Amino acid sequence: MLSRWQTKIGAIMANVDNTTRLMLESIFQMSGGYVLDFTNASFGDFVKNAIDVNPYEKYDGTLSKARLLRAIWDAEPDAVVAKLNLDLLEHWRVSKLLRGEEATSADTRLHDELKSQFAALATVTNATDLAFLARDFGEIDLAKLPRSLTAREVVDARLKEIDACLSANAPLAVIFLVGSTLEGLLLQLAKANPTQFTAASSAPKDKVTGRVRPLDQWRLTDLIATAHLLKILSDDVFKFADHVRGFRNYIHPGQQLAEGFEPRKETAQIANQVLIAAITDLQLAAAAMEDTP
Repeated sequence: MLSRWQTKIGAIMANVDNTTRLMLESIFQMSGGYVLDFTNASFGDFVKNAIDVNPYEKYDGTLSKARLLRAIWDAEPDAVVAKLNLDLLEHWRVSKLLRGEEATSADTRLHDELKSQFAALATVTNATDLAFLARDFGEIDLAKLPRSLTAREVVDARLKEIDACLSANAPLAVIFLVGSTLEGLLLQLAKANPTQFTAASSAPKDKVTGRVRPLDQWRLTDLIATAHLLKILSDDVFKFADHVRGFRNYIHPGQQLAEGFEPRKETAQIANQVLIAAITDLQLAAAAMEDTP
């Protein structure tokens, strides 16, 4: 059963609006059930290569190519739809070049506008990312966290606020909330178990003195790396933590502008999954941490 806060796979399904559909169907020449110059076999191969989905197996194999493409628009996550549409747009462009055909100005405008629109969504395009987004971490029970983590009511309120921000399509707010919540949980855990954290090889050291920095000076990156080394956090959290680690850099608009960071819905969804996974890991690690002298 999905937790009340976990990003549900239905929440990341694509929503290709009517205007965009009209544009896509025009440039992909979908009247009469066709899609560009594809045969059934070549269309299946193209989709498989683009997004690792066999449309004739996953959907009704008796449907026309156009209806299969519409089914993909309706059912697959935003980033998957964006990746496929971008590949189809590039196929349209290259096919024109190879045939020596010049696109009309109207088609060129359609191509450029659609490419710009879907490029902004194609931020999560590989199977590993999508599998992590779809993973069910089960029910979150904050009462099962280590006893040293006392701010459970605050964490509960933040999880609800993160859920509200996801629903409101406020990705930057999600990233700030996730990053600060995860940092707070791990810092509190480190302070409750200072010997384990400061003795780890990943503990950050002062460049001048060579001594381990006080825990209050540890960055989220240091806390995540050390908790992973101590086997408190899973490989998944460590692997996907890049979506959370830099959250402090974006608090100041000038720094966000300098780094060119533009938060996307998919980035926020992965960040949320990182927090849910981390809380699950902390639940599992609670007994072991508290039994350690």
